[in-house]
Amino acid sequence: MLNGNQLWGPIPSEFGSLTDIEHLDLSNNKFNESIPGILGNLLKLNYLNLSNNKFSQEIPFQLENLVHMSQLDLSHNSLEGKIPSEMSSMQSLETLNLSHNNLTGLIPTSFDEMHGLNDIDISYNQLQGPIPNNKAFQNARMEGNNGLCGNVGGLKPCNHSVEHNHTPRKAHSHPQSRPTMHMVSQGLSFQTASSDRGSDDITLEQLITI
Repeated sequence: MLNGNQLWGPIPSEFGSLTDIEHLDLSNNKFNESIPGILGNLLKLNYLNLSNNKFSQEIPFQLENLVHMSQLDLSHNSLEGKIPSEMSSMQSLETLNLSHNNLTGLIPTSFDEMHGLNDIDISYNQLQGPIPNNKAFQNARMEGNNGLCGNVGGLKPCNHSVEHNHTPRKAHSHPQSRPTMHMVSQGLSFQTASSDRGSDDITLEQLITI
């Protein structure tokens, strides 16, 4: 577990080599920049929590590769842009929390087919348009999105002229590869000095043996 520390900076590219890891919790740190697409290489992940950090830019479409993911929490960041329609490939997803970000645009219609979803929180973004025809969205937390509409209590009825538009996938740049990590323990566990001892923020790279 690496949650609840004072880790900052981008997630190192070496994380893309942790292909056997199933549970990754980096929440409650100070990670920034974008969520790296290399996390899509962690094909065995079933739990990913990046909440309460300072991530910005768009949600990487490469997360579509995480077909075994059951819980995904990206809440309380500064993520922008649209929710990637590719995320509908995550058919094992049961819990999705995208709340308290700056996401805009329409919720992808492909979410209609995500029948495994049962707990959704997309509150406090800038989303608009109709909600998906999915039972999970009937009980989803959606407050703080004044542009959403649908036959759900608290939402305005939809104007039938509103349609879902799909934009072409943007080209994504890939960061330069870094030296291969010689050894990483799958059970990563670190302790940082407590705040009352005046510890400084540290980067995750300072904790990894390259």
